[in-house]
Amino acid sequence: MAINATINITDIACKRIILHLWGEVLTDAKKMPAINFWNEMTNETISPQHIEWDGNRFHLWMNVLSVNNEAPLLGGSYYLVAYDGKKRICDAQFAPGYEPEFNNEKESLYNIVINRGAGHYFRGYSGKDLDTGAFYFQVNVAIPGPRVFFIKKSFNKFKNNLRHNLWEITHWFSIRVFEHYKKHAKYEGNRILFTSGSRAEISGNEEFVYKRMLERGLDKDFKFFFDFRPSIDAKISFARKFRFTKLLATSDIIILDDYFPDIYKFDYDPRVKVIQLWHACGAFKSLGFERVGKPGAPPLNTRVHKCYTHMPVSSYHSALHHAEGFCIDESKFYPIGIPRTDIFFDEAYKKKMVEQMYQQFPRAKQAKKVYLYAPTFRGDNALNAYFPFEKVDFEKWGKFLKERDEYLIIKMHPFVRESVVIPEEYKDYMIDAASYREVNDILFIVDTLITDYSSIIYEFSLLNGRPMYFYAFDQKMYEATRDFYETYEQTVPGKIVKRFDDLLEALAKEDYSKEQLEAFVKKNFTYTDGKATDRVIDQLILGQKS
Repeated sequence: MAINATINITDIACKRIILHLWGEVLTDAKKMPAINFWNEMTNETISPQHIEWDGNRFHLWMNVLSVNNEAPLLGGSYYLVAYDGKKRICDAQFAPGYEPEFNNEKESLYNIVINRGAGHYFRGYSGKDLDTGAFYFQVNVAIPGPRVFFIKKSFNKFKNNLRHNLWEITHWFSIRVFEHYKKHAKYEGNRILFTSGSRAEISGNEEFVYKRMLERGLDKDFKFFFDFRPSIDAKISFARKFRFTKLLATSDIIILDDYFPDIYKFDYDPRVKVIQLWHACGAFKSLGFERVGKPGAPPLNTRVHKCYTHMPVSSYHSALHHAEGFCIDESKFYPIGIPRTDIFFDEAYKKKMVEQMYQQFPRAKQAKKVYLYAPTFRGDNALNAYFPFEKVDFEKWGKFLKERDEYLIIKMHPFVRESVVIPEEYKDYMIDAASYREVNDILFIVDTLITDYSSIIYEFSLLNGRPMYFYAFDQKMYEATRDFYETYEQTVPGKIVKRFDDLLEALAKEDYSKEQLEAFVKKNFTYTDGKATDRVIDQLILGQKS
């Protein structure tokens, strides 16, 4: 029996690169029909990445830059269509009484517009078919093709841009080496490469996974290989580059912890797992394609992050954030926890670390309260990072601490090279901890955290509701240049202040909400049991089902 249905769209919204549609389906059928987007030009259908039902009402959304097999939507008009199997039942229309102001390429309401120059853009806008009244989402897109390497260029062009072409020679050669070893590799599932372009040696999430595998005796089943660099621009020898390329081509599992350009240029065998143990927790600052329209946003034809096959995250909320930022499918994200957060549930480790931190910061043991001030850097990257120290009155803060017999540990972001100038009179009440690498260790002796836009808030939130304060003196400027996944006010679990005097006043009054902290943990952590490392090993490396 044929199914009759009507789709009414009740609202439309675009958030960065996500198209949201709300509506209702009117039908006599017991089961709601399938709803997909149909491309009039190619006659192909694309399923939305999400659809949530509440009775006959739905909310669907899709990332327009990744819904097409992790690539942008092709050009054309996309109609929202109900299907009974392969049979097309009806096109969506706007609900009676809902008449949005329709767009064209010159208007911005509901639009998704990404312009990176001629021949490199994505423009999408909603409209209404003048003949049928059906809703459609119109896409115009132009994406540059693959780079043409030096061997296809004239000698004069090669000679005039020698430095760039030397890079192209190296790039071309490394791909040839990779393809050679990939062709002859024997994939047996037991060769694991741990690597990083931002750490000189294994540490962080990778170290947790590696050490736990050793504890479980998995070194009998796996062969481990390592390649670590202090930074992505560190100079390495030709022999080491060759060895690294060979390792990438012959490893069964590649584990990394950060952005690493040398990983992204290769096409891996489908049997290879590329596991990204991202260094930051939660869904805070915008990244990658969430920065569309702001400095640092990637090009539409980027290969960056596209090779990942598995990525553990702390929650489903975080999975949505990273899937949008990296423009890869949400099925690659696993809300099973971040390995390095396991220490916050290990009582023996906590006790040991408290003792070590009191040895490192002996004055903290006698203080009535210990604060940690850990702001993030300003600037675009490690090369131009800075912090506006004039926004912090260390004389006034020192007096505050001395009067209350309290102690302040200051931990600037590692990118900030300028040292904190502590007034001589207050050196017994505050200390610059720049030389101590692992800030998470310090957290165990901290009573109160003060930060601005640092993801340290996620780790600190696991310490039984200890208060946090947010000294965001440049919030509007930061939002204009970097921005957040959600609004700053929706994200942070503590009081926001813009003036330094207001910060000291809030600290004195202990002005914070424990309920707000509890809600933050519930939203951002699926598990709070200290077993994230084992879940990463079991589900992502060993391939066991949850």
